[in-house]
Amino acid sequence: MIGDLFSLAYFSRNLIAGTPAEAEFEIARILEVAREKNRRAGISGALLFSGGCFAQVLEGPRDAVEEIFETIQCDPRHSDVTILHLHPIEARSFPEWSMAYAGQAEALRDQALAAAALASPDKIVAAASGQSFLEVLRDYVQRD
Repeated sequence: MIGDLFSLAYFSRNLIAGTPAEAEFEIARILEVAREKNRRAGISGALLFSGGCFAQVLEGPRDAVEEIFETIQCDPRHSDVTILHLHPIEARSFPEWSMAYAGQAEALRDQALAAAALASPDKIVAAASGQSFLEVLRDYVQRD
């Protein structure tokens, strides 16, 4: 039923320091914790990481989505956190994933798509309330 599920998408700048390998290790730690927390909270979603930026979609009950997002906003690994959308949804875009991931270790084509999707928060917001960003994430997830 619409109103029971919400989707929140955000963009943030990466503040993880170190080599690309160290960053990937830190992302793996983030994913491990996020997947467990999200599963327990009834949250699904996807994370896109492309070097200097994160973009993520969280789906689930509004209270749970907002609680998870609050922890992200307070996380020192993020800066310039910008909400792209927060609205009710009829169905989840990532129902099988507590946290799907598309990251910088992907093929060059995928990195180019991610970079284009993350080029500017303003462009993401302008593209039908983040729909182009959702399309990029769905493409990543469907290929995995």
